[in-house]
Parts: sequence; structure tokens; C-alpha cells
Amino acid sequence: MHYWINPGLEKTICADSAVFFHMPIDEKMVMKNPAPCKKDTHASIRRWYQTFQETLMQHGVYVHPLWLFRKNHGGEWGFSVGDGPNDDHQTPSRMTCQQSSTLIYQLHLQSTMFPTGSPLHDVVANCCGNGLKALKAILQRSRPAFVDEPCALATTYPKQKDKSLLEYKMEAEDFLQMRSIVQGFSKELDDPGELDIFINNMKHSTFVQHVTRDERRQRSLLHKYQGDKLHEMLNSALMMPDCPGRDEAISTSRAARQVSTPPREATTGARTSQIPRLCTQRGARINAIGAASPNSAGTSGSGSGGTSGGSDDRTDSEEYYDYDQGAPDEDAPGSFMN
Repeated sequence: MHYWINPGLEKTICADSAVFFHMPIDEKMVMKNPAPCKKDTHASIRRWYQTFQETLMQHGVYVHPLWLFRKNHGGEWGFSVGDGPNDDHQTPSRMTCQQSSTLIYQLHLQSTMFPTGSPLHDVVANCCGNGLKALKAILQRSRPAFVDEPCALATTYPKQKDKSLLEYKMEAEDFLQMRSIVQGFSKELDDPGELDIFINNMKHSTFVQHVTRDERRQRSLLHKYQGDKLHEMLNSALMMPDCPGRDEAISTSRAARQVSTPPREATTGARTSQIPRLCTQRGARINAIGAASPNSAGTSGSGSGGTSGGSDDRTDSEEYYDYDQGAPDEDAPGSFMN
């Protein structure tokens, strides 16, 4: 059994625990959020595929999970649909897969979907309208199930070089996962030995080793260098005043903040952020005690004066909320008492 589908045909749980909800395909949202592939290295393609899969499955498009592909199985799609014990999906899913394949191919034809000059453009073009076939072809040299010598995908430990710390960490985690698949043993960055190698391959490894060595030797402090906290601790070391890479770390942090926070609109002077909505009145100013000010302008949900630009480009998964609609130079009012 490679899947489980509930009696009402509402959802399918795949063997890797990915959940696919059976719902009408939202073609508009799919074309609006293409999730392009920025690099065509093996590790980048695997990371992109998983992002692409998660994005499209939210809108009713089926993309076969990366780690469920099997060698010499599933034909041109890489997975089978039927009622047999070796099939990946039941027969009712066939129509959804066919519709998904057509839509995926349309996405892949966009000029910005893959890097300029990448051979992936030709790989897609050779699949003649079959998007699921194109996905399998893209993974042909990056997925162990399709490679004759899978150990060749995990021979060299990645180095940071010109990558950001987060990108380097993701590539190292991908390498360890690949190595566990093709060589049969599993270690993560939580392992002290793997972390030593990871830090040694950083740009400013000598400084980071010097700063973190004492803490990493103390068992009570090991949790600070495990899981999601690892990136935070290493980034803090790079931000120290005497670190030779401090300026680069600061510029990277600023770039990340600019990406996550929309710019001030030039036409309306509205300020926007990703802070969740704290009240039901759209555009209402929030005072010190978290209540909506009765004198704030643009509290009508349908008025155009209090709304921020660019709302048509927002998605359900990346929703922004208007937090402060005051004039750019206006001082925030003090809290009021009821």
C-alpha cells in the first residue's frame, strides 16, 4: 500500500505523509504563484521540486512527492494510477493527474521558470505538453532512483563560498539526506562531528570555530546548536564586532528584511507590514493597549483611501495586513482610556 484515501474521497495521504486534498484546481492561483527554479544544480533542483510540490498541491494540482519515485516504475509520469497493490494512486485520481499535467506544462513554459540558458528549458520542451513527464525528466539526474550510480550524488561535502549562511545550511542538510539514502546511514547537523565539518567549510570558519568551540563542548549548551537554533547562533557569531564577515552578515540580514516587508507605497504614503491583523477594522491604527482608535481614518473595509496598493498580488499563503495607515510624518497617538 503506497497511499491511504479516506472513504469520502476528500484527501489522499501519500507514503511520505504528504496530504493531497481532492478539490477543484485553482488555475488562477497556480499561474499567479509559479515557484520558479533559481539554480539548476542537483541540490537546488531537489529543493525547488519540494517547494514546487507543496505550492501546487495547496491549489488542487497533484505533484508526486520527491522521495516516492521508484526505479523502473510508473512509466513517463514516474508513478502509477490504478487499483492494484503496487499503484501509487486510485483510479479516481487519474483525471486530476491529467489536468495537473497540462497546467504544470504551461507553468514550465514561462521564460522565468528556469535560469536563463539552463538546459532545463529544452528538457521541458521535449515533453510535448506533458507536465508530469517533464517533472520526471527534470529529476532524471538529481534523484537517486533514476541514477545508475546514486553514490555519485553524495561524494563531495558542500562549501559555503559565495552562498548565504541559510543557503549553505540547506545545501549541507540536503547532502546529508542524500548520503543517508545512498550509503545507508543517517547523520544530521545535530551530530557534533558533522557540525565541525559544516563550520570548517564556512567562509570565516576560523573565527566561528574560535567563538563557538567552548559552548559546543558543554553538554548543557548543545541545544543551542541543534535544529532551527543552529542558524541563529552561527549568524549571531558572524554579527560580532570583531568578525571579519560582519558587514556581509549585516547586509544579508537587511536584504532578508526588505524581502519580507513590502516597501512604503509612493502614491498613498501607506505603511504596510506582515504583522497579523489585531482588529476587525481594516486600516485602523493600533494604540498602545491593542484597541482600535475611533478616530483613525480609512476604517471602512471597502473604501479605497485606507487600503494599501498591490493587494491584487497577494496570495492566501502570503497575506499581508495593513497595520498603520497614518500619514508618513504623523506622530502616533497616545493610548486612550475608555
